[in-house]
Amino acid sequence: MILRKRHQEIQVMLKEATGRDKYVPSVDLMMSSAAEHFGPMAVGVVLTGMGNDGKAGVVEIKKKGGYTIAEAESTAVIFGMPNEAIKTGAVDRVLPLHKIPGEIVTTVTGKRDRKWKKTQS
Repeated sequence: MILRKRHQEIQVMLKEATGRDKYVPSVDLMMSSAAEHFGPMAVGVVLTGMGNDGKAGVVEIKKKGGYTIAEAESTAVIFGMPNEAIKTGAVDRVLPLHKIPGEIVTTVTGKRDRKWKKTQS
């Protein structure tokens, strides 16, 4: 799944998988697409999962000035994906699952200082 601009709208588009795709669906592809279209307004969240999908995506969101969150090991069933994202240094907050929705709301409603600060709760 990627985002594309068509006329004045951002649309969701399903992309056909290729032999080069490591993960289908791909969190990295989706996050990179969001970073491209939304820049500093993009918020990326990496939750429990195996492998490293999401690792490159959080880096792309940070490069464009967006905000990134990863699930804490304490609540992740499989800590692979969040851990790989955290190791990039591009994750702003590491939070237990139950705190992530509130963090997203705080961020998108503008109640967070846009100078993103890295913290772990």
